[in-house]
Amino acid sequence: LKTGDIILSINGTTMNTNLEVEKAIENSNGQPLKFTINRDGKKISATVRPVRSESDGQYKIGLWVRDSTAGIGTLTFYDPSGNCFAGLGHGICDADTGKLMPLLSGDIVPVTISGVTKGTKGTPGELRGYFTDETAEGSLCANVETGVYGFMKKPVHGQTMKVAMKQDVKTGPAKIYATISGDKPQYFDIEIEKIDYRDDVKTKNLVICVTDQKLLTQTGGIVQGMSGSPIIQNGKLVGAVTHVFVNDPTHGYGIFAENMLVESRSIAAQQSDLAS
Repeated sequence: LKTGDIILSINGTTMNTNLEVEKAIENSNGQPLKFTINRDGKKISATVRPVRSESDGQYKIGLWVRDSTAGIGTLTFYDPSGNCFAGLGHGICDADTGKLMPLLSGDIVPVTISGVTKGTKGTPGELRGYFTDETAEGSLCANVETGVYGFMKKPVHGQTMKVAMKQDVKTGPAKIYATISGDKPQYFDIEIEKIDYRDDVKTKNLVICVTDQKLLTQTGGIVQGMSGSPIIQNGKLVGAVTHVFVNDPTHGYGIFAENMLVESRSIAAQQSDLAS
């Protein structure tokens, strides 16, 4: 077994959680276990013999399993035509392997921002907060390169805004719509400095610079948790914040909103086909 392997089954029994893996190992009585795993998209088998731990007498194989993750991010838009949403502008990756986390299920829940760790050169800042309600407002169905996507449990009412085609996005003044305190987003001034219009570039399409003094004072610029914050220019949704420059928190990357909308509608169509 190697770092990054996805455990599919043990001795033919499907595994969905780390607790199921733990129980299969503990109940092995030291007999070899056949693991079926997904490694870089290929299904392979591995045989592992558990050994009894001297500390607690349980059978173990020296394996650490991650089966879930949680964090603060920003929902970018809700598309009423399909009741679907898009967020983050980048996929959720495993902290150790850097690879996209496979998605079995997931939820979005409300959060209140309670504090900010200010970003400095070499050290990204982050939003701190807490889940205000464990009741999910929507369910995730895809974690891909351009973000996370899913469906809301009930329609969302808010400001309707057109999505700009990427050719309509220009360098110059713009705004981001971000929440840095409580649960109410605010507009902050930025400058779009560079644009990459190439079709094969799916995520890092924009280089943005924070010019809003209030935001610079409170956060130092772009911080973790702001990923997905909408970028507005000339009254249209043009993109979303994705990454901060580690050595310069006043700068970061953005993704074209058009790329997220295309992905969102493709995923919605796939789910509709599966349902029918």
